[in-house]
Amino acid sequence: MKLTDGKIIEFLWKSPVKSFKTIRDTLQYLDGQWIDEDLEYELFNEALGDNPDEKVSVQVPNIGGITANALLALTWHAKAFHLLRRRVREIRDNSSQSEELIAFYELTPAGKEVLKLLEGIIQIKNGIS
Repeated sequence: MKLTDGKIIEFLWKSPVKSFKTIRDTLQYLDGQWIDEDLEYELFNEALGDNPDEKVSVQVPNIGGITANALLALTWHAKAFHLLRRRVREIRDNSSQSEELIAFYELTPAGKEVLKLLEGIIQIKNGIS
C-alpha cells in the first residue's frame, strides 16, 4: 500500500486515540510483540464487556494511560490502515501436537514510516515547548 499524505491525515484524524505520543508509544509497543492468543482474546472480550457478570481485570501496558478498549481500538485502526500486521503461529510440543497459538504483531513498512513521522512531530513539539 502506498502511503500518501491523505492516508496519514485520515489515520490520525480517525484515530480513537488523539495523542501523538500515545499513538507512537503504542505502535512501538506492538512492533515485534508476541501475545498468547488465549490471553489476547480474553483481554479483548473482557475489555469490550462481553463478560458482564465478571469484573474487568485486564492488564495493559502502561502506555500514556491508554485503556484496554483504546489499545484494542487503536490496534484495529492501525490494522485497517495497513500499518500493523498480525500473524498467528502455532507452537507445537514434542509430539507435533498443536499446543498453543501465539499472535505476533509487527509494523508494515507504511507503519514504520508513520512511526518516524510521529517521532519527528513529537521532537519538534518538545523543541517548541
